[in-house]
Amino acid sequence: MRVNRYVLDANVWVSYIITQTQHKLLNPVAEGNIIIFTCDELLVELRRVLLYPQLSKYKIDLPASIRFVRDISVNYQLNYPIKRYIIADPDDDYIVALALQTNSGFITSGDRHILSEKAILEAKFRRLKILTKAEFEKKVIR
Repeated sequence: MRVNRYVLDANVWVSYIITQTQHKLLNPVAEGNIIIFTCDELLVELRRVLLYPQLSKYKIDLPASIRFVRDISVNYQLNYPIKRYIIADPDDDYIVALALQTNSGFITSGDRHILSEKAILEAKFRRLKILTKAEFEKKVIR
């Protein structure tokens, strides 16, 4: 059985953290059904977003949240330069680069710029699928 490889965008991690449902990821990872890749760029973005003032009401334990993401995922050092993949937001290019460089078959994102490029990216990179968090959970979380 092939283990599916995923890249979860920062907005997906934030969703799990603020709803305190990140434990849903433990079984699929522990059972070896999926591998989740992160990179330093993603961790920097996640840390920045979790410190947004509007998220303070969730009383997020920032060190524990970052530690969870690091513990459950495989950190990958991106190779530079990174090509342009997301025309509307070049800051998202690293997400696509991470998926391609790790041979991940899936990107899970709620980012409108990434989702708007879904058809183009999937046509260009036939082994790459872009999923919403709901689609990811339907496929992975049991």
